[in-house]
Amino acid sequence: MDPVTLRTDRLVLSVPEPADADDVVAYANDPDVIAFTPVPVPYGHAEAHHWITEVVRAGWTADSRYEFAVRRAEDPRLLGTIGLFGFVDGAAEVGYAVHPDGRGHGFVTEATVAVLDWAFAPRPDGLALARVQWRAIASNTPSAAIAQRVGLRYEGLLRSGVFHRGRRHDQLIAAVLREDDRSEPTVWPTSAVAPTLTVAPTPTVAPTPDPS
Repeated sequence: MDPVTLRTDRLVLSVPEPADADDVVAYANDPDVIAFTPVPVPYGHAEAHHWITEVVRAGWTADSRYEFAVRRAEDPRLLGTIGLFGFVDGAAEVGYAVHPDGRGHGFVTEATVAVLDWAFAPRPDGLALARVQWRAIASNTPSAAIAQRVGLRYEGLLRSGVFHRGRRHDQLIAAVLREDDRSEPTVWPTSAVAPTLTVAPTPTVAPTPDPS
């Protein structure tokens, strides 16, 4: 598939470009992104260039991973990324990551709504998916709050479900189906979204900034 551009009232979601490398390096080195996503450490321009020119482009070409840069409509700077990946039989996974400068403004929520709209829209305007899921380390409460806010249903806690930075962590899983009502936040266990940490709204399994 050729890369597409999605637009919201405040944002432009477009394919990351080589000129975005500095911005990718900046957010990939943020301590919260490192804490919750498997980005390489250290992460430099070589890793960013490889991710943008190889991983992102190959994903669009092979229809295996669709990555978007999150930008303000009036500012081309890359604030973060959001992507769909893990496609299996009409289902996929969503993941997002953002620089600290992009947090606290609702940008990731707005971007996620746009990506879900595109994911569920019938072809040729969308992907006609049946299900989109999300996973994150259980302590990543801001990421969980975004997933809840955009209408994903809590599906459970996977005990020691993911190995990250040398140890195992509990993992949350949630999902939304094409026919689900996404107009209101869904009800999750209080423990899944309690604001106990100030962290990046990012997933943990196959995250958006996967500069391998």
